[in-house]
Amino acid sequence: MRTTPTNAVEALICLLPLKLVVQSEVRTAAYCLWSLGGWTYLHPNQGHSNILMRLQQSDPIFNMGVDVMRPAFHFEPKYRIIMLTREYWTKELALLLQSKDLSGLQMGPR
Repeated sequence: MRTTPTNAVEALICLLPLKLVVQSEVRTAAYCLWSLGGWTYLHPNQGHSNILMRLQQSDPIFNMGVDVMRPAFHFEPKYRIIMLTREYWTKELALLLQSKDLSGLQMGPR
């Protein structure tokens, strides 16, 4: 297989040419960056900025805005943890044993 032309092998096993695969990945990455607001147009007709310009000129659908939300992380808990002392627990346990009625017992700080 060393002497077989690459294009013939790609056609036999139904592979796209490597050049087209790389171009597709680059266009996809450029569009993702643009849609998330990570693409800048410092020099629109030079270098890598040219990729997105050509993509947007080739198909008008790439000029449309996207409905994407950036993830927001809220690390503040919605709950509180109250660590009670041993004295409080023994007092509540004594009240529980004396009354044997759970309906009137209030657990937590007073």
